Amino acid sequence: MVLLHLPPEILDEIISLTLPSGIEAFALCCKAVNARAASQIQRHNTLKRQWKYTAHNSARRGDTLRMLYEISRDSLVALYIESLNLWDRRQLGNVSRDPRRLVTGDFVNFRADEEAMERIRAMVMGSEYLENAGVDAEEWWGKMMKEDEAGDEDYDDAPYTVVSLLGLLPNLKTLQLPHRWYDVRPFENAKDDVKRLVSVLDAIVESSNGGNDSEKPLEKLETMLPFMPAGYEERAGLQCVQPFMPLKSMRELYAVSCLAVDDQYTGIPFQWRFPELNSPLRRVELAYCCMDADGISLLLSHTPSLAVFRYSHQTKWHGCQHDWNPGTFSEAIARHCGKTITELAITVDELYGDICNGASSFLSFPNLQTLEVDVCIFCGPPVESGQERGMYGRVPEGEIPWTEEDIPCLGSMLPESVIEVQINTDFPKPDVVVLKLLLKNLREQREIRLKKLGKVIVWQDKEDSARTLVESAGAAVCVFSPEGTQTRSRSMMPAWKREFEERVGGLEFT
Repeated sequence: MVLLHLPPEILDEIISLTLPSGIEAFALCCKAVNARAASQIQRHNTLKRQWKYTAHNSARRGDTLRMLYEISRDSLVALYIESLNLWDRRQLGNVSRDPRRLVTGDFVNFRADEEAMERIRAMVMGSEYLENAGVDAEEWWGKMMKEDEAGDEDYDDAPYTVVSLLGLLPNLKTLQLPHRWYDVRPFENAKDDVKRLVSVLDAIVESSNGGNDSEKPLEKLETMLPFMPAGYEERAGLQCVQPFMPLKSMRELYAVSCLAVDDQYTGIPFQWRFPELNSPLRRVELAYCCMDADGISLLLSHTPSLAVFRYSHQTKWHGCQHDWNPGTFSEAIARHCGKTITELAITVDELYGDICNGASSFLSFPNLQTLEVDVCIFCGPPVESGQERGMYGRVPEGEIPWTEEDIPCLGSMLPESVIEVQINTDFPKPDVVVLKLLLKNLREQREIRLKKLGKVIVWQDKEDSARTLVESAGAAVCVFSPEGTQTRSRSMMPAWKREFEERVGGLEFT
């Protein structure tokens, strides 16, 4: 092999250049190269073990600056980070945000080392993305230092430091942003700090999408994980993850407690800032979120490849979406992504008010294979009736007010493509009438139209009192959180929510 005729120091340099993705294959090309690469393979294995999955583990809470310090010491570190979790869930009693507490155990007091801090500063201020975004590098560094010196929770998210880190990670595939990731409104209404952050993120994304350079940051980012707990008072704008959505590599978005509501009151509007760009997202799962038809339309009108959409609704702080409209919501999904969606879930976590309009048809999803719904999403007049329930309810003059007795059989609402349906019920109250109507004629529909429908499951909380009704319709009952077992929140009854919890590494509730 020609390589073996090279001087050892040149061969060593070639081996170094194969880190991180090529060294394993290169070392196997022959025994001599494998032997020569032994120390580099050991280094590779150490870096891979330490940095492939990266999360906060230092004595300080949310210490993203330490990650930049490690990269400034060895630039290879940035190439090994594939999964980054910046949501530090440790209790304040177990960690510190005090800038004076800098040394614990094996952690080096790099903040007191002028040379180390200057190295980080040079790395950060030398970023081409600050220049491309028209951002003053000195001012950016000053903002980072302000974040780092804060001794309270206000800067746990450290957005300037986070964006600087993201601008160094070409092999990142999965990202979990910090808790309380910066509060952002539509760009024109945003504060200067937010505009500065978004501008640099935009520059990073534009570079990733536009170049052939295999070392562009975020060019492999596929998955965004939740950065918020679930809860009535927990809320963040869906807007704050919008900058990542146009990435050509982006495939999956998982979010908790995100809002996309423009009610001029307690909602947080969503805006798609670049109409000429779409997102290649194929899976969007939104749990404990608060969105209306207009808000979700602004997202889904830019996801032409979407195959999986799952959503659970929660009324948020100060009664945001106190009344909710699954009728217009489901129509919005169908209008923008009906032809591409194969898996759909629409459920309700917590609703303080009424269902304005109920879902009345899924026939606009011709390729739908699996559907999961809560019974309550049907408990309102169909949109086409012109009627509406809730605070602003109306019945057109001369019309007979809609009642639950008018709900059609679920089988008649389904496309012929459907394979599996799961229904979540609070039977017997208030669902006894509605569930009976939904299951009516299901057997006949399966025989005539729904020949691919193999599984219909009705989930009931704690007991199986709906069994007789359900089985008479040719469906099966599954009991969620049976009596005598560890009780779980009703909001976790939907099967998709439990899959979601497993996919994202657990949910946090407040």
